[in-house]
Amino acid sequence: MRKNLKIKSTYHLFGHIHSAYGIEKSNDTIFINAGLINEMNELVKTGVKQKQINLTTFNCKIIFQNMRNLKMKTVNESPDLVKVGSNQTPASQFPKDQILDIIDNAKGFEKGKSIDTLRQIVENYSKKEYSTKLGAFSEEIGSIGETAYQRAILSEKTQLHSLGEIVWNDLELPVVFNESSRRNCVDLVGILNNETPVLCELKFAPKEDNLKAVNSGSPIYAAIELLIYYYLIKENYEELDKKEVFHKNGKPFKWKDFNHDPILIVGANKSYWDVWKNQYEERKIDLESWRNSLPLSIRFFSSADFDFKNQKEIEGAEGKYTPSISGKTEWKEEFTKKTQG
Repeated sequence: MRKNLKIKSTYHLFGHIHSAYGIEKSNDTIFINAGLINEMNELVKTGVKQKQINLTTFNCKIIFQNMRNLKMKTVNESPDLVKVGSNQTPASQFPKDQILDIIDNAKGFEKGKSIDTLRQIVENYSKKEYSTKLGAFSEEIGSIGETAYQRAILSEKTQLHSLGEIVWNDLELPVVFNESSRRNCVDLVGILNNETPVLCELKFAPKEDNLKAVNSGSPIYAAIELLIYYYLIKENYEELDKKEVFHKNGKPFKWKDFNHDPILIVGANKSYWDVWKNQYEERKIDLESWRNSLPLSIRFFSSADFDFKNQKEIEGAEGKYTPSISGKTEWKEEFTKKTQG
């Protein structure tokens, strides 16, 4: 987004967010999302037509000449390039520069947890061999915050509005091989509709506690975390499977399944979203442009609020209890917009 503001291009063509197909004008730039597939990689669009965006033949020639000047190659010319309509990237290289650009472009939105910590994760990343055995995760805990939310979500199915049903496999899994005692972990992994892998970053704030919503980290921060974890999985999935990096009391899965087109989502409770949607209210267009600039589609969902403090007081023994949610949780999508075309 920052680069576009500097360049002040007439047109910005892309196809990253499946659900955001269409045309939108911001300042002097026309943003065109010409993505043709939905989240399940099914062809559902016929493409944005030239007359829809009022492009002259001359404009089209200039745009494609500029693309050639940038030496853009097709997938056939270079098998290492990202395949159009896919989340596939080279498994042999962690794309530091690409992620660092995304982090820099997000600094205008980030007001909570320091985004510089994400930059440090990326800049300091190097692949190192090590052995790990996770054992079993604790089902009885003392937390009434995000950890409690995570445990409760894991124990039940989740219904994603517009997508389907998720069965969660495991939680808090390290996805990078190095010697650090605080390795990067993905919050939840699961399967959507019995076939599509899901990576989820969770955020949580107690009801009417704005400070904790901010301290938990912004949705932008969560989205970048998720991107980093996704690329770390692509870099390390063979080792993750070989070393059996999963909890003994989780549901079995294979990391290699997450190497191709998983769905990436940020999930949080209503009170968390109430705070952040209010902060983003005046910058909706900028936020959407930033999301459209991402190399992968990341979607945001909200659940109801849950009172784990009260649950702990009722069930807790010696400060520990088992967080739970009664029945399937319903998650509503946030930051959606009507598509055009």
